[in-house]
Amino acid sequence: MFEENKVLTTLTSKVNDLLEKYDEVTKTNEDLHNQIVTLKAQNEAKTNQIARLEEELNKKNSETDDVLKKIEAVLGK
Repeated sequence: MFEENKVLTTLTSKVNDLLEKYDEVTKTNEDLHNQIVTLKAQNEAKTNQIARLEEELNKKNSETDDVLKKIEAVLGK
């Protein structure tokens, strides 16, 4: 009888340890998931910002080319 109680106590302790570790891992997993969601949103925002800046740069380059062509036309006359 005493041996059975000892085994039951040991098993209960180990199960409780496992449940505690499971809760810790679940919490860590949730934290990591939230970090991934945040980083994906930041990445999308940066990607949109880069696209906008590239578009602005292309527009500025086009405007510069137009001005240069006008200058060359005036100088060529």
